[in-house]
This record gives sequence, C-alpha cells and structure tokens, in this order.
Amino acid sequence: MARLRAQAKHNLKTNDYRIRKWWVEKYKRPASDPLYLSRSWPEWQVEMFEDMLTQREIIVERVANGEVDSKDGLAALDGLNKILGDERTVDPLVDKWERELDAGKVPNLDEVAND
Repeated sequence: MARLRAQAKHNLKTNDYRIRKWWVEKYKRPASDPLYLSRSWPEWQVEMFEDMLTQREIIVERVANGEVDSKDGLAALDGLNKILGDERTVDPLVDKWERELDAGKVPNLDEVAND
C-alpha cells in the first residue's frame, strides 16, 4: 500500500499526470480510451499547451474588461505561467522593467503602475 501511495505522489509531480488529467477533462473520456492512446505524449502536450496559452489570453482579456476580479485573474495567470514555464510575473509593470533590462535599458524603478 505504501508503494502505491508513493507512486501516486510521484505521478502527481509529472507532466504525464497533468496531460492525462487535462485530456480526460477536455474530452470527457477515460485515459484508457483508444483516442488517447492513438497519439504520442508530445502531441498531447503541444495541444495542452495550446489550450493553456489560449486560456491565458482569455483571462487577460477578461481581467482588462473588468469581467473577472483582477486578484483572481492574476492568480489564474500565475498558475498557467508556472505550468507553461513562463517566467513572467503577471505584473505588467515588473514585466515592462524586465523587457527593458533584456533590451539593455535601465528601467525607471520609481515608475508607478497606472491602475
């Protein structure tokens, strides 16, 4: 039993689990379905990332339009960015400063975000 719990904990930390869970939720079919087994893991991973990138754009738009509370939206964006391996902070001002640093410019750290 302990070995099974350890395996389950390990599975939760892998992208394989995340992809399988995403697939089951998206297609409403079991992971043993021939459709899931018909494509390679990297193919499903690309599709999952495409869905997450699309979801990220939707969240940004909904926060900008005031349809979603900015705190909830930023938390959702932060979670998506972590899964996607995106290092952005989801704070537009900090992201601007990082872009300026990347371009070799010195950012104005006294600048205040416009709310």
